[in-house]
Amino acid sequence: MNVFDAATVWILAKRELRSAVFGIGVYLAILTSLIISSIILQNILMAVSRDRMLIIASPFSYPLFVAAGACTIYLAISAATSIARERDSQTLELLFYGPVNHSSYIFSKYLKGVLTYLFIILFLSIYFISSSLISNLGLSFRLLGVLILSFFLSSCVISFGILISTLTENVRTSILFFLGIVGGLIAIQITLEILANMGETSLHPAIRYLINTLGLIHAVVKWISPFYYLNEGLDAVSSGSAGRFFLSGITSIIYTAVMLLSSVFALKGKGVRKTTGE
Repeated sequence: MNVFDAATVWILAKRELRSAVFGIGVYLAILTSLIISSIILQNILMAVSRDRMLIIASPFSYPLFVAAGACTIYLAISAATSIARERDSQTLELLFYGPVNHSSYIFSKYLKGVLTYLFIILFLSIYFISSSLISNLGLSFRLLGVLILSFFLSSCVISFGILISTLTENVRTSILFFLGIVGGLIAIQITLEILANMGETSLHPAIRYLINTLGLIHAVVKWISPFYYLNEGLDAVSSGSAGRFFLSGITSIIYTAVMLLSSVFALKGKGVRKTTGE
């Protein structure tokens, strides 16, 4: 079977979505994101109380984007472990005895992640509308733009996690692989910022060479990390630039397409059977 089967995608995605909705993980992610948002909103309200004024065009945009970003971490880990878990339990091999091909399977995982995010957004929207009514902080059309942009950025995280999961044999390896890649990228970024703030003229030539080398590495590998696109989206929200909003959405679509196609080829190359004795 080589044709993409939309019906199969929907059946597989619906099965996993039901499991996510009736599980505790998604609600813990929502609760965590709302706690973070509440802290940010409390700081905003304290600033209003202290200064008796607030000069922010859309006070809820930043907290909403941060909350959505926190939820994408759950989606990333969920996506990064989903295929590996089914391969480890040999469920993956059983699925491919039926009317399932590689493309249908990968896109069902992606659809499940997207639908889960829409489920999360429902709760976030209710929270921020309620917060607006209670705090008298106004909602704006920019908030709608943030919701739309956060959907595209969550798409990056979901597709990245799926690719990681196709390359690993079990859940533990998936998590370690995911954390290793993301942690490595974050470590490079932090190291660059620390070294750059030390002042280039006072640095040893070897340190300056290290900065240049890390800069080149980061300029290449940053495109792999979905959290780079999340950070770019956050900057677009902060600047309020419609052009950057649009560009962030376009790059997210391209990134998602590349990750999903790579996942299909990776799954074909690695196969659906568990090959290790772990």
